[in-house]
Amino acid sequence: MIHLKPSPETVHFGFFDATLQPVLEVESGEELMIDTMSAHPYDPVPAEWLPKNVHEIYELAPRGPGPHILSGPIAVKGIKAGEVLQVDILDIQLIQPYGYNIATPLKGMFPLETREQKLSIMPIDLATGVAEVVPGIRIKTRPYFGQLAVAPPRHWGRIDSRPPRAHGGNMDNKELLPGTRLFLPVWIDGALFSVGDGHASQGDGEVNQTALETSLRGRFRLTRRADMSLELPFAITPDHLMTMAFQEDLEDAARIAMRIMIGILEAHYGLSFDDAYRLCSITADMRITQFVNGNRGVHVLLERAPLAGLERNPVFLK
Repeated sequence: MIHLKPSPETVHFGFFDATLQPVLEVESGEELMIDTMSAHPYDPVPAEWLPKNVHEIYELAPRGPGPHILSGPIAVKGIKAGEVLQVDILDIQLIQPYGYNIATPLKGMFPLETREQKLSIMPIDLATGVAEVVPGIRIKTRPYFGQLAVAPPRHWGRIDSRPPRAHGGNMDNKELLPGTRLFLPVWIDGALFSVGDGHASQGDGEVNQTALETSLRGRFRLTRRADMSLELPFAITPDHLMTMAFQEDLEDAARIAMRIMIGILEAHYGLSFDDAYRLCSITADMRITQFVNGNRGVHVLLERAPLAGLERNPVFLK
């Protein structure tokens, strides 16, 4: 199995750009391991805790305006613009014995109440997955990748890695756990998949603009889906259908994510608009994915079990 590790040659730092050259190419349906990096060269931790190549990456990797170190991009053979990249998240592992959180003036949900930048280092027990995030308060981590993306449309040019958009990116969706199948609309041939922004844990909203940031290892299967088309990322978990939307206005994002869910129920389960609308009002959960990165994110979760037997050839279950 291919194992991609972060180095100045295998990451891009703080941006997405359709003109990036792929660091590798894989067959459709191929599995691969990808390590990501979330650390700073001078984090106040024991030297042996720092990831390998962190100094070189900060010195030599191509840089953009954002803070995220992104492993990739990875081209998928045969995939074309207008199709869909299916990303099966098979496994996620903690690989760094600490994480960090940064609160910064003029950022986050309460930008004027943060008086100075505060970097908090939190040890993570890799054996138990437990981290002490506030003195005396320990939590069980729940690692996932904040950034999962394909290349954006060419006419967007080089874009900041912070706002989530139609290509995915900084979705910060903590439901994208192992066992989830994510679908990303493809904007250029090859798709150019990138991943990063490892989170050991995060609350919905990510209110101070950072989670428990850490380096992670993921195992993925990347598959071309020529039988699908999408305008925004969509996912299925073992238990739920999940739609997502990203807009500057939170209400706009909420309406788009919910309308897409209703459309899925109409197209793939044979429900009328009125029945789908009623079902979503009774059982769907609308959540604020993130509040603090330019575009607000909303995701809608609808339990799959009550829909069993109603499927009308939903391509996302194949």
